[in-house]
Amino acid sequence: MNRPKHHAHMGIVVQATRVATPGTDPRHARNIILLLAMCTALQMTSYGMIFPLFARKIGDFGDSVEVLALSVMAYSLAGVIAAPIMGSLADRFGRRPLILGSFAVFAAAFTGYYLAATSMVFILTRGLAGALTAGLGPATMGLVADIAPEGERARWIGVIGGGTSAGFIIGPVVGGLLYDRFGYGPPFVASIGIALLTLLVAFFVIPETHTREKRRRAALYQRRAARLMPDRGTAVSFRASLPHPLLAFGTLLFINLSMVFAWFFIDPQLPFYVFDELEWSTAQFGALISAYGWATLIGSLTLGRSSDRFGRKPILVIGIILHSAQYVGLMLTGTYWVVIGAFVIAGLGEALVNPALSAAYLDITPEEHRSRAMGIKTAVGSLGSLLAPALVTIMIRYVPPQGMFFISASLILITALVVFVALRLPDRTEAARDLAWEVSQERVMAAQTALRNVTVSAATARELRRAA
Repeated sequence: MNRPKHHAHMGIVVQATRVATPGTDPRHARNIILLLAMCTALQMTSYGMIFPLFARKIGDFGDSVEVLALSVMAYSLAGVIAAPIMGSLADRFGRRPLILGSFAVFAAAFTGYYLAATSMVFILTRGLAGALTAGLGPATMGLVADIAPEGERARWIGVIGGGTSAGFIIGPVVGGLLYDRFGYGPPFVASIGIALLTLLVAFFVIPETHTREKRRRAALYQRRAARLMPDRGTAVSFRASLPHPLLAFGTLLFINLSMVFAWFFIDPQLPFYVFDELEWSTAQFGALISAYGWATLIGSLTLGRSSDRFGRKPILVIGIILHSAQYVGLMLTGTYWVVIGAFVIAGLGEALVNPALSAAYLDITPEEHRSRAMGIKTAVGSLGSLLAPALVTIMIRYVPPQGMFFISASLILITALVVFVALRLPDRTEAARDLAWEVSQERVMAAQTALRNVTVSAATARELRRAA
């Protein structure tokens, strides 16, 4: 800025030559996101170690696909109910409490899975875990949006996705090998230990990015909106909190719903199919999941920023088409290495879709409601993972596994067509805060009043100068 100048009757006037924009230092922001990705990798490693064992444990209880599907439904139903609430809590109280709380619940849930003596206890444990960890995704995406540069959102979301994929590279293989050699004990104990380590690391390295000042500013903004439109305050506030345009928001939700539905439609069937019909070992199944994780990891780190450069829509269409490869591969063949190749292609597709999809949500969402919007996204995904297993329990007696794979493949390809035809994202990257005509008029009146005051002050100063 220029040096201050003294003007008679007007005090000190400072001429601004640049605008200082507040925000997290880019290097510090990068370090925070990398540390969060490391915590995500640890958490997913601990989950991945026991994920292949769920079907084994259900089988030891004397149950099969239907019970595993019910456990998935319990987890998903809890997520449908809790995710929007948890997202709102992350906007109101900050990201850090939701992230740390979720990591603590994961450690407790893994212990519950290990100690469960019946299928009912296992199902109840998964339901509680689904409710109490539903805030992790919204809070994580909110944190990234808080500190990542606007033009690099997909890139850094891809880094978080890479952490998730890294966990699925290591966890299922190690868990499968430990189970084949030692039984349930070692993989579950190791999983619980890593989950506790994740909580400890996150406690010391993950700061609060949605600070008290930001939360207070958002609350003041909401109160102002309610005061300006008292007759429609709640409705307008809720509508303003949603991503706009609503058609684009609805299309993004459909993408999320269909992709989650497609996977969970085959998820209860897949382990029993590969163990019983294809006669794969637990380690082979773990290696399949690991190959998918490798592809997603490499793709997230190398392709994650593609939508920042080439646009969200084309990357979404390409990624969704590639993602269908896993269902097509399972439908057409049971050859191990061919299925592995199909899962690798699908993993690359997911590496394109997830960063572009989450970045598109954040692009069109008001800043103060980012975690709420991501909570809605999580809830819709949980709805897909609830409806799909419910449908599986009905169709499992009438439709062979290849039929299930065909349905999922068809749904994904239809989704790509819907995105190509219907998705219209605005050119602007941040949703405008449109509180209706009254708010605009209020701003105009405030500007006119300020200008009038300046004019009166200037006229008074001139009169005083003449009098002097």
